[in-house]
Amino acid sequence: MKKLNLFLPVSLAFLLVACQESEQETEQQEAEQQETEEASVSEGNTQTEQTEEKEENDLISVVEAKNLQNPPSTERELFNQPSGISSDTIIDEREPELAEQVLEEMRSLPVLPEDATEEEMDAYYKYFYSLVAFDFPDPQTVIDQMRFQLSGTPEADPQYQFKENYNIEIILDASGSMAEMAGSSTRMEQAKSEINTFLSKVPEEANISLRVYGHEGTGDDADKAMSCGAIEEVYERGPYDEAAFNEALNRFDPAGWTPVAGALESAAESFSDLDGEENTNLIYLVSDGIETCNGDPVAAAESFADSHISPIINVIGFGADAETQEQLRQVADSADGLFTNVNNAEELAAEFDQTEEILLRWEEWKRDAKGEVVSESLDTRAAIVKFSLAYHDNSTRQVSSVRGMLRMMVEEGLITRDQQKYFQSKSDEIDDLINHTREKYEEEFEKMRDAGLAEMEQRIEELAPDEAE
Repeated sequence: MKKLNLFLPVSLAFLLVACQESEQETEQQEAEQQETEEASVSEGNTQTEQTEEKEENDLISVVEAKNLQNPPSTERELFNQPSGISSDTIIDEREPELAEQVLEEMRSLPVLPEDATEEEMDAYYKYFYSLVAFDFPDPQTVIDQMRFQLSGTPEADPQYQFKENYNIEIILDASGSMAEMAGSSTRMEQAKSEINTFLSKVPEEANISLRVYGHEGTGDDADKAMSCGAIEEVYERGPYDEAAFNEALNRFDPAGWTPVAGALESAAESFSDLDGEENTNLIYLVSDGIETCNGDPVAAAESFADSHISPIINVIGFGADAETQEQLRQVADSADGLFTNVNNAEELAAEFDQTEEILLRWEEWKRDAKGEVVSESLDTRAAIVKFSLAYHDNSTRQVSSVRGMLRMMVEEGLITRDQQKYFQSKSDEIDDLINHTREKYEEEFEKMRDAGLAEMEQRIEELAPDEAE
């Protein structure tokens, strides 16, 4: 009996210890499970945060990958602003095809969240603005225009003074991109028509020629060498003959690559016996594309301009993108010529019109036994008016395009009304910059107009915004 009594306490002790161990084990398991659940929740939150951050970065990275210029905040950035997709047409409900292009581009971006960050909003707006932006000329173009318009006057640089003979050559880009539509017809069709119209009006004493490049082969790599070598004077230098000139124009269509440098070198060779002392040699290079044949068109133009030929090399970009405009501008600058970018036949005709006026003065100069051309008869103010109109008209078109497209984007559900207000406020700041720039230079140009070209050039240099601004 004593043994039994002794055994019971011992058994109870073992049971008590076992229960305590079981409870501790259960508590430990529960704690471990809770830690696992908390870790899972924490990991889930982290993944959600990472997903949200990734979505944000996706929009930003997609826009940044397009390597777009920021919307302008300084004059220099405004001068360098590339135009969007519309050339000179307001984009809104009245132009459904252009409007749909913009909407389609914006739909291609990652969705802009309703609670988007400022960085996302700015990236989204950057892409939108690049599509609806218009071109605003650098005030330096006023100087270039005036220098050209002073041709034949006592104030003109020797390069621009009238000589006994006047030789005009059009160098026309016939590469594949000239087949692109510019309104109801292709760039090439418009260029051919306006070139023919211009040359049909030149004085009978002037000699003309037409050189084309890239009009053979295709844009394929296999045709590159052949196409880059396709540079031809299709209308040899001489008086204008309408039938022969039309036949020359019909001999080629847009085809291959873009040997701008090669075309300038070919022209220089053909002008080798036309000394600048006795000849006014005017070259018009009309191109919509950048050099694609490994040449250096800037060096070619500089070498041509520095030769005894002393040509005036004016360059017309036809619907050229920002990169092409920059290269073509450098070509013109290296030869002290005039660069202009046009987007349609009307603008191309306007560029040729100023040359037609100069040719009429040359004809009068010859008829009057080389008498002085009176500078007061020149409408040098036209360059200033052209500058002002470009800023006014394009500012109006850009404002209308921004408002119209933002309204349509709200209707499409691409942006909220609050986001529309944010984007509109950023556009209003740019419009203020445009108007301030226009008013500033208009006022200065009016002051300088009667002071002479040299003083105007100096004043422009002082006014020009710092590149680092």
